[in-house]
Amino acid sequence: MATSVSSSTSTTSSLSAKTGMGGLVSGLDTDTLVEKMTTGSRAKIAKQQQSLQKFQWKQTAYRGVSKALKEFQSKYLDVLSTTNFRSESLYNTVKASTTSTKISVESTSAANAGSIAITNVTQLATNETISGVAGASKPLTGNVATTDIDGLLSDITANGSRSFLMNLNGNVRTVTLDSTFVSDAGAAGVNIQTAMKAKIDAAFGTKTAGASVVDVSWNGTQLGFSSSGSQVTISALNYDSATLTKLGFTDGQSDRINTTKTLADISPALVNSLDAGGVYNFSINGKKFEFSSTDSLSTVMSKVNTSDAGVTMSYSSITDKFTLTAKESGAGENIVINETTGNLMSAFGLTGAGSNKIDGQNALLDINGISVARTSNSIVVDGVKINLLEKTAAGESLTVSMKADSTSLKDTIKSFVTDYNNTISMINGLVKEDVDKSYLPLSDEQKKDMSETEIAAWEKKAKVGLLRGDSALKEITSKMQTLMTGKGTSGGISLYDLGITSAGYTENGKLKIDDEKLTAALETKGPEIKALFATETTGLANQLNSVVESAVKTSGIKGSRGSLIELAGYESTLSNTENNLTTSITKTNKTITDLKTALKKEETYYWSKFTALETAMQKLNSQSSMITSFGSGS
Repeated sequence: MATSVSSSTSTTSSLSAKTGMGGLVSGLDTDTLVEKMTTGSRAKIAKQQQSLQKFQWKQTAYRGVSKALKEFQSKYLDVLSTTNFRSESLYNTVKASTTSTKISVESTSAANAGSIAITNVTQLATNETISGVAGASKPLTGNVATTDIDGLLSDITANGSRSFLMNLNGNVRTVTLDSTFVSDAGAAGVNIQTAMKAKIDAAFGTKTAGASVVDVSWNGTQLGFSSSGSQVTISALNYDSATLTKLGFTDGQSDRINTTKTLADISPALVNSLDAGGVYNFSINGKKFEFSSTDSLSTVMSKVNTSDAGVTMSYSSITDKFTLTAKESGAGENIVINETTGNLMSAFGLTGAGSNKIDGQNALLDINGISVARTSNSIVVDGVKINLLEKTAAGESLTVSMKADSTSLKDTIKSFVTDYNNTISMINGLVKEDVDKSYLPLSDEQKKDMSETEIAAWEKKAKVGLLRGDSALKEITSKMQTLMTGKGTSGGISLYDLGITSAGYTENGKLKIDDEKLTAALETKGPEIKALFATETTGLANQLNSVVESAVKTSGIKGSRGSLIELAGYESTLSNTENNLTTSITKTNKTITDLKTALKKEETYYWSKFTALETAMQKLNSQSSMITSFGSGS
């Protein structure tokens, strides 16, 4: 049985160095003698092994406390938790609701019970926009001379066919001009539009009712390709660059600008080409910008959009138009452009006669019978956020109901107190555990004579009291208890006013709840409760989080982490090996290794002495036998 095992220091193992004769001549029990003669060394090893085991058990115990504190912090003090006591939204006990799909509602902590009637939503708020009247890019056209057409038709006849590539929104097709094309085009290409249309339709198909996906135009000298709401790009095949040239196009020509190219590169493709100066200065709502011809179009839009000009700049390949949209909705002049150097804004169709400005407008509605105008469709009325989604019909009324419901918050507070009690009870339990000094860590030799069940039972008792009186744990619980039972620093109330008080001295820092008092406080002291817990820095939850963080913070370099983490570290972090106990464990392991090496040398020394004794006695015995033999005359 485990209780029969002596807790005194015993040998760590049987002899580790057996060399020589073991009492064959003398009859001595050499093993036992050497073992007894090295008892002191073995005791030192056993003591170090006990220390090692205690360090390991302490590290596990500390980490258990860290885990409990982290779980409490994650549930009640973390910004990602739905039960975060540091978040003001947790204390929204008045819930807003509506049956209408024309508005959405959300209550805030300032909401009060009651109702709101919304009628006559005759206008929703909109954002001011400026966009180009016409497309910003030049059409995809090529100037074709009669001699070029004749040359192309001759090339096709001589070679059998000529081809080029057409890209429609990333869908690439090869358009092949063959003998049929030559026949359909007629003499001098008088029917080139019809012939080209047939080949393009063959490549991309047609819409309903036979309309072409890609339209082909021809005015006698200029061939053009277009597709409504789509980008068309034309490219030459590697072996046939002459065909595009004879049709009047350049390789890679498109009817939409490329936003990744520089301003210099896109300038020829713009309807209104950029000034040759290459420097463009302008301001939007007072925010100044400067760009050069080497900047890409995407860079221009990115810098405008990330600035504090209060606008969003975009280009649509569908409409081929640039647009500036004010970030703030409502009536008023929300976009003011001043161009000082160059013509970048006017080339984009955002200033001058080429621009189209649509003013923003306010939301117009009646709230509880009062006509109001708001610059945004998101408004706050009596602590309720209301988002206007649609206009109302004549005589239609949208009702927002606000009802007090503190059940959820009450349950959360009760859960908070329960988990706090469990955490504080666990830590205080470790600090106040009684130590049974008769149960020390077992040596390897002791474990050999015990069952696994007996070992587990013994070690369970040996672990009790490892952290008794621990100063680090006492500091944590002292701070937590002082905070939770003291006078609130925010809101003018304390936990006492919520019916949350100390459970008594014998309960080791645990709290208790007066259910009726908590219910009454939730119904009458909503703002004060929110301030008590959630006020930045001084709120109870924020202070409690600081206490926990000072104990279990794992980030940062060694020396800047939480007190428990510095002591014992935490799994899956750098502190796992960078902590005081791991340092002690490493040093103790080295000490044990050195002591075992010394023990082996000591055993070898004694064995050599006993071997010498055996050898000497064997010689004496031989000599004695010879003398006896001579004396007997044999």
